[in-house]
Amino acid sequence: MRELKFRVWDHDLKKFIEDSNADPHICWNGTVYCYERQKEGGDVLVSGIRNLTVQQFTGMKDKNGKEIYEGDIVEGLYKDTDYNHWDEIKASVVYSDRFAGFSIGCENWVKQSIEVIGNIFENPELLK
Repeated sequence: MRELKFRVWDHDLKKFIEDSNADPHICWNGTVYCYERQKEGGDVLVSGIRNLTVQQFTGMKDKNGKEIYEGDIVEGLYKDTDYNHWDEIKASVVYSDRFAGFSIGCENWVKQSIEVIGNIFENPELLK
């Protein structure tokens, strides 16, 4: 069984809420609630108050052992079967309804070559 983990991007503060400070909850109907632990003690509900995006851990790690989350930008090798050669590609990790799982837009990636080089919030220029 894979580990279910999440990270939370705060669009207002333009940073990830630290893992030790974020406590996302997913309700039975799919609504995501995020609480932020306060230094003084107690939790404050911040979803709905601030613009947050919750991203899920894919269950995979890159070639350096870094956890891969949806929204990460990865780079690696894939085999172009039409031309029978290897190409380097960059892509963002997204959830695919079609495959009911996470996708990086290409089926022929060499898993051992994948490396997280950024994410869609902090490094959008990497995809240009």
